[in-house]
Amino acid sequence: MKDRRQRAILTLVATRPVHSQEELVALLQRQGFDVTQATVSRDVRELGLAKVPIKLDRGDEIFKYVVPSAAANYASRLHRSMAELVTTIDGSANLIVMHTPPGSAMMVASSIDEAAWPEILGTIGGDDTILVIVRTPGEMPYVMQRFLDLKGAGAA
Repeated sequence: MKDRRQRAILTLVATRPVHSQEELVALLQRQGFDVTQATVSRDVRELGLAKVPIKLDRGDEIFKYVVPSAAANYASRLHRSMAELVTTIDGSANLIVMHTPPGSAMMVASSIDEAAWPEILGTIGGDDTILVIVRTPGEMPYVMQRFLDLKGAGAA
């Protein structure tokens, strides 16, 4: 459970601005994690997350969490391929089907495999279609929501 929660934290921080631990707690709770601020604080420390300043257009500065560079590389590749190449996502039972422009499916499938989510048994990438096999039907809603969040369609 800890590994799954920490992977979710890395994905959230890599795909959207997260400004506080309280915000991270709320985002994780919306994904079904039963977490407290103390748990998230330990996770942030163990993952080596850092808060960095961001300048706003009007000159103000806010802070957001960022992932360590190694984690950012894999997370941003998966996020980038999902956001730029996946056109549709649909699922049933423990299978997810994604469509991409012709010639792109293998690259997206590879980025999913590299992410090594424990809930995913594997992927099959064709020319423009990807089949993602989720370990159990019970994990399906969680995995589907993560994909939608990475694509940008499911973020609240």
